[in-house]
Amino acid sequence: MKKPVFEEIQYFGRNGLWFAMVSVFIIILYAFFQMTVMGVNQFILLALVPSIGLFFFLVLFFRRMKLHVRADERALEFIFYPVQQEFQVIEWEFIDSVEVVETSPIRRLVGWGLRFGPTRAFTIGGHEGVEISFPNGRKLFLGSKRANELYKLIRNFRNKAKRSKEG
Repeated sequence: MKKPVFEEIQYFGRNGLWFAMVSVFIIILYAFFQMTVMGVNQFILLALVPSIGLFFFLVLFFRRMKLHVRADERALEFIFYPVQQEFQVIEWEFIDSVEVVETSPIRRLVGWGLRFGPTRAFTIGGHEGVEISFPNGRKLFLGSKRANELYKLIRNFRNKAKRSKEG
């Protein structure tokens, strides 16, 4: 990709969420140590160890999660790391329409993250983004804190690509 005209990187870093996750982790550790002191059955302790490991893994996974969106004259690219390992490229001529969507993540997309369904969604936070429609009827939602700027850029480049294809 040439020098991007638009670039935005979002991290999964809501302070309230991190506070809740760390609080739960501390409670699990406290329970583990209390069970150890009380002399609880060893099988219960052995079952708790993988739970602590899984929770620690999830905290690290969410900590590394990011949505990187960039665009230049040729295409729009995005990656939802660490779920995707390389940028997904959408050339302007393959975009049918685009609109800014204000959304409640709880109602419309059922939270933040990666969503499959009628509309494929990649979002890490915020309440808006762009919804891109393709000629085959599929849709893609990209969360963005700069949704209006991204919308204008996509619309302009898509219109240029359509005009150059016709002419």
